[in-house]
Amino acid sequence: MDAAQQVVRRRREDAERRDIEDAGQIRKELDHPLVGLPAVESTAMKVPARPDLTIVPHTPLPEANTAVKLEWPASPEGRRGSMYPVAG
Repeated sequence: MDAAQQVVRRRREDAERRDIEDAGQIRKELDHPLVGLPAVESTAMKVPARPDLTIVPHTPLPEANTAVKLEWPASPEGRRGSMYPVAG
């Protein structure tokens, strides 16, 4: 079997194992108690070297002012708002 035939066979096997999938993007709205309703776009990506892993980045969508909503909880002001005294 030559190199080209091996590549074709390997791609066919990958497709049968579902390692190769159509690109899909999903819009999600999250109900966050502090910042409201941020909207993100999720894209699932397979890791070629690790077929058991999928990376899902969540990209903020501009329509709901999501980037600003998600920056606030990570800011010093946002973190202070979630702190509370502990007895002891």
